[in-house]
Amino acid sequence: MKLNTLSVKNFRCYKERAFQFHPNINLIVGQNATGKTALLDAVSIAIASWILGFKKKNDKKSLEPTDATLSYFEKEGEPQFVEAWPVVVAASGIVKGKKIDWERSKASPSGNTRYGDASDLIALAKECDTSLEKDVSLPLISYYGTMRLWQDPKVSRTTPLLSKSNSKPSRLDGYKYCVDPRIGLKELIAWFARQEWHAYQLGKESTMLTVVRKAVISCIENAEHLYYDPKRSELILKLRDSEPQPFSMLSDGQRCVLALIADIAQKAALLNPHLGEEVLEKTEGVVLIDELDLHLHPKWQRHVIEDLRTTFPEIQFIFTSHSPFLIQSLRSSEELIMLDGLVPAQLANKTLEDIADGIMDVNTPEVSHRYTEMKGVAKEYLKTLNEAKTAPEDKLQQYKDRLANSLAPYADNPAFQAFLEMQRVAKLGE
Repeated sequence: MKLNTLSVKNFRCYKERAFQFHPNINLIVGQNATGKTALLDAVSIAIASWILGFKKKNDKKSLEPTDATLSYFEKEGEPQFVEAWPVVVAASGIVKGKKIDWERSKASPSGNTRYGDASDLIALAKECDTSLEKDVSLPLISYYGTMRLWQDPKVSRTTPLLSKSNSKPSRLDGYKYCVDPRIGLKELIAWFARQEWHAYQLGKESTMLTVVRKAVISCIENAEHLYYDPKRSELILKLRDSEPQPFSMLSDGQRCVLALIADIAQKAALLNPHLGEEVLEKTEGVVLIDELDLHLHPKWQRHVIEDLRTTFPEIQFIFTSHSPFLIQSLRSSEELIMLDGLVPAQLANKTLEDIADGIMDVNTPEVSHRYTEMKGVAKEYLKTLNEAKTAPEDKLQQYKDRLANSLAPYADNPAFQAFLEMQRVAKLGE
């Protein structure tokens, strides 16, 4: 599965807008409140249509009344909000080698989410559902929000895809919580525990466990080994030249990346066990990650996209970010989706200052905002001094008050204050 286009109507902050996607990497950037997370949510609704074709389906994400665009106006002095209907999410893409268009819509707050215009996609999913015993490959679908590590997914009211312990495991277990933006960390740890217990019983570990370990180690700097500790009931990460560290003792950045990579790799292995050791290289799908740079040091930000691209070469990633380091790491401008402004022709040869100023609209990024502010205050102070020097005697005190007030916010910088006060004494006296 690869998404080519997405168009929305009356969805959240978007009255009507269309987007095009790169088949591999897509980085969405924009100021706060420009709709980055809203776009990811719309994509998750579109790709979740695939799940509707499976009998034992879960995570059938629907449009909600709160997804409708709101218009504000005042009537007789009272604020009013009006919802815009219908809400429509339409997509096109390549699924199982076929070009397919589909649509989800909701006509009113109390209406159901319609999927009649997604019949071609659902029919293709049904074909796969009847061929699960064969070596048919299933696309991976996953969504990771900003609270992905700190909340467990909600318990679904529908029949869960994850098989009970006394039943036969299903390939469809890889779709559990697939569009819930929270990682099922407890279930991930339990999966590691079962895999290592089976490895102990059989005298060798499964291919699934091998590939998941390989994925995590390849994406965390200096990582050597990842395993489950039954005494602590948690995962342990061994880093080069250091002692093993329990998952709970790792940095937030390490925990985020470890859980993210392990979850994607585990889902790929569950969905497509027939691909064996090549499951990471051959599994296709769409993965959404909100604020990819979350908790990551700038040094890590510079290569995290390339790590994901290398580890999961057939996955289409759609990220959001505020990081100029992620923008700089893109291979081409076609991988950048700007919600405000125009995409430049080249990215690789741009400095961080170029990106911050020209793409992210951050003026003078080479210095702090406070430094720029103080520079402006100093210029205005000296300008006021020149005016005060020629002002009438009865106006002089007003000018002195203005000068004192302009310096008051910078009491923490006595050198700055002292320099400008010396200028005042030289021109106006005490």
